[in-house]
Amino acid sequence: MALLIRPIFAQQSSSLCRRFSMATMLAGRKKNEKLDVPKDKEGIIIGKRKPAVYYPKEGVSDKTHPIHVNWQRPVTIQTCNPEISGDEGGLESLGLSSIDLTQPPVSLQGSHALAVAPEEVKRVTSLDFARRRDLLDKLSQEVVSAVQRHPRDFNSIEVKIALKTVKIRNAQEELIKQWPYTNQARKHSLTHMVSNKRNMLRILRESDYKKYEWLLEKLKLLYKPMPWDSPPGVAGHKENIERKKSIERLTDLWCDELQRHRLTAYRRKLEAQQPEFLRRKADKLEEIMKTEQEIGIEVTVTMAEVEDCRRRASEIDERLKKEETEEEEDYMIFAPEAAKEDNIYIGR
Repeated sequence: MALLIRPIFAQQSSSLCRRFSMATMLAGRKKNEKLDVPKDKEGIIIGKRKPAVYYPKEGVSDKTHPIHVNWQRPVTIQTCNPEISGDEGGLESLGLSSIDLTQPPVSLQGSHALAVAPEEVKRVTSLDFARRRDLLDKLSQEVVSAVQRHPRDFNSIEVKIALKTVKIRNAQEELIKQWPYTNQARKHSLTHMVSNKRNMLRILRESDYKKYEWLLEKLKLLYKPMPWDSPPGVAGHKENIERKKSIERLTDLWCDELQRHRLTAYRRKLEAQQPEFLRRKADKLEEIMKTEQEIGIEVTVTMAEVEDCRRRASEIDERLKKEETEEEEDYMIFAPEAAKEDNIYIGR
């Protein structure tokens, strides 16, 4: 008998230990380890922004072959964010605030018993006292009635996109409300819903572009195709984002901007020498004209030519002064080096 009791007692004690450990784990973190819920939740981005990390190439020295451009990998943001999914309007843009809360839920619409019930019963069973799920069902019904092709249309691609949009925006609102606390399962399902909705939008765009544009305006959506949804390249396949190709393109852009910068600087340098040359030319022409008049030979230089040279010199001076006051040229990659001042030590 004692031999039978010991295994049972050991099993019960092990189960109690497991319950105790689970209870302590579910008790939550300490107060000093918990994150404070922010008051202002505008502009919240759910997910992690991964910083780009530079990995030098083995066998190639940056000193011998320097790279003048700084390439950063595209920021990875989870697709459950409104910026990626294109649902920036939220549920309010679909008419959540304009729903009549005195109406009954969708499940009680057309009920004869509710129609003959007292006003107190109608008020208690109305949307004002209903759950949020009933409110979302009513919103979904109104959105579907606005986009469906006929009253019996519940399976078209427009209706599916509308229903998916309501679910996505409701899940996004819940995640933003409970931020900074995480709900990874909710994020995972939301990511799949966003991907499914984007795929349906792509199909609708390829099949009926006018209805696609109308649906985007109706639901206040913004379609952002992902890199793998882009059209195929010259070789017939979709191009991936690669560090080597990106650096080559950035280097070509940097070289073009460097060439433009040097040509612009050389042109300004030559233009700055023109006024002095024109004034010296005017003085020389005036001297030639006076010499010809003193000798008594035919004058080959006129005073109009001398005044024209001086006028052109003054115009170039004014134009150069105006260019100095204007803003410098904008460069995307190339950064002009600032003028370095010599360090002068002044001792006693």
